[in-house]
Amino acid sequence: MSLLPDFEYRRLGEFTYHVLSRPADIKDHLLKWSLREWESDHNEAPYEHWTIEWMEILPKMEFSLAILQLENIHPHLDLWRVQEFQASLRERADEREAAMLRGVSIAPLLVNQHGFQLMDGYTRYVVLESYHQREVFVYLGQA
Repeated sequence: MSLLPDFEYRRLGEFTYHVLSRPADIKDHLLKWSLREWESDHNEAPYEHWTIEWMEILPKMEFSLAILQLENIHPHLDLWRVQEFQASLRERADEREAAMLRGVSIAPLLVNQHGFQLMDGYTRYVVLESYHQREVFVYLGQA
C-alpha cells in the first residue's frame, strides 16, 4: 500500500492535469500543501484577510474533483486588486505557461463551491484564461 496518493493524468482542453479522484485523498493533499502555503503567506502578510478566511474554512470542507466552466470561477476581489500580487502573478504565469507548453501537468484549481471563488491556483487560472480554456478541472470544496 502506497502512502502517496494515486494521481491520474487527464487531458482537458489544451492541457494535461494531474488529478486526485478520491475525496479523502484530495482533502489530505490540500491540507498538506495549500494550508502550508497559506500559513507561509500569512506569516509574510498577516493583514491579508482572505488568507485567514481560507485557512479557517479549508479543514471544514469536503472536496470532489469536478469540471467547471472557467468563466464561472471568480478570483477573490480583494486579492485580485493588490498591485504587487498582479505584478508577481504575471511573472509566475509566464514561467508556468512555458512549463505547460512543454507538457508539464498542472493541478486542478481549488474552488469554493459557495460563490465559485478561486482559493488556490491563480497562476494556473491566468494561463488557462489566456488560452481561452472553457472547461477546467477543479477541486470543488463545500463547507
